[in-house]
Amino acid sequence: MEVRYWQHPVEASLRNTDEKKETGSLHIYTDGSKTEMGVGSGIAIFESGQHVKSVQRRLNKKCTNNQAEKLAILAALQYIEKTNRTNK
Repeated sequence: MEVRYWQHPVEASLRNTDEKKETGSLHIYTDGSKTEMGVGSGIAIFESGQHVKSVQRRLNKKCTNNQAEKLAILAALQYIEKTNRTNK
């Protein structure tokens, strides 16, 4: 079984702040949370370093934090698919 090194998202974000912005780059940040006030998930979309869209969803209070995180990732993937941003 091959072991791969996956860069932590924070490392990538910190490095990008010091580098020149790529033209046409797409960055999507996801988050899910559960507190006493409720459960929610959201995404923030940046194209070429500019914030273009945010999507937040309030979820059923029976959802777990893990489910909220996964729904945020799914929303990010759906955005990529919808906007044809996949590498072919």
